[in-house]
Amino acid sequence: MDWLRVGQGDKLLVAGAAGAVGGLAVQLACARGAQVDALVSRQAHIKVVQELGADHITTDRTTLPAGGYDAVFDTFGAFVTDAVADGGRYASIATQAGPVPDLSHRRVRTTVNQVREDGRGLAELAAAVDGGRLKIRVDAQYAMQNVKAAHEHFQRGSLKGKVALIF
Repeated sequence: MDWLRVGQGDKLLVAGAAGAVGGLAVQLACARGAQVDALVSRQAHIKVVQELGADHITTDRTTLPAGGYDAVFDTFGAFVTDAVADGGRYASIATQAGPVPDLSHRRVRTTVNQVREDGRGLAELAAAVDGGRLKIRVDAQYAMQNVKAAHEHFQRGSLKGKVALIF
C-alpha cells in the first residue's frame, strides 16, 4: 500500500481480493480512505470481499473500466493493466506470472514486489489485528501434532480462510 501511495479519495482495484493478501489490502486501503473495487475468481467470493469493505466486486474483468483506477494491486497475475489510469501505479506480487508489462508509454509506474523484512510494519499489522481494525480469515486451526488432519482439510478445498497450525 505504501508503494502504491493509496490514500483518501484514491480509486484502487485489488485483483485477487478474496485471497489472504488481497483481503488485507482491501481493508488497509479502505482504512486509508480509498474507494476499493475488487476482482475475484468466483461468485462465492463476492460476499466475503464485500464484508471486507470493497465497493464494486466482479468476477468479469471485462466489466472493469478502462483507465478507471489510480492504482491496481494484482495479487495473482491477472494483468488487468488496462484498468489503471495513465499516470497511475500498478503493483504485483505474482512473481510466478512474470513481470508486469511495460506501461511507461502511459506514465504508469510498475513494480513486482515480494515479501521483505519489516519488523515495524509487522508490529503495526499485529496491533491492527489485536485491536479489531483488521480481520484475518481463518477457516480452521489445528495443533501441530494434527498436521496431517490440517493438510487433509486444506486438500478438501472450499476454504473460507487459511488453515492455521498452532504451536
